[in-house]
Amino acid sequence: MHLECLANELLLDLFQYIDIIHLFHAFHGLNTRFNKLLITKLTSYNLDFRSVSKYNFDNVCQKYLPLIINKIISFHLSDNDETPNLSKIFLSYGFTINQFINLKSFSLYNIQSFDIFNQLIIQCNHLPYLTHLNMIKCFFNYRENEIKSLMNNIWNLPKLTH
Repeated sequence: MHLECLANELLLDLFQYIDIIHLFHAFHGLNTRFNKLLITKLTSYNLDFRSVSKYNFDNVCQKYLPLIINKIISFHLSDNDETPNLSKIFLSYGFTINQFINLKSFSLYNIQSFDIFNQLIIQCNHLPYLTHLNMIKCFFNYRENEIKSLMNNIWNLPKLTH
């Protein structure tokens, strides 16, 4: 039996266990059926840019993210040693967090630029479903008035539970 012979429902169940980067890399462009399943039938995606190669990051941002940005419910963005300056590169592509209209969870890792961090947080104000904001190992220099403004921006996010 070949993978193509499986029912759409079974394929969609299978797709839930594969991260979005590998899912699109493996199945997008194979045929119109797989493209349709990936783009129109999957209702939500978890996008994790931790430990992603620069090639895969660029590929997802340029080819796939514009097609599914409104279906992403969880987003992880990291500036760790494996993915330095990823948040800056992400923003340089012209994406804004408020384009992720169904985002429920947003996690930031190792962000070391106050300006980028604050910019991302401000954009979260327009996300009606955002309930979780995680900030892991984010360190940056700031002035006292900046941190007060940042804290106010975080506390003003309408639906945060954590």
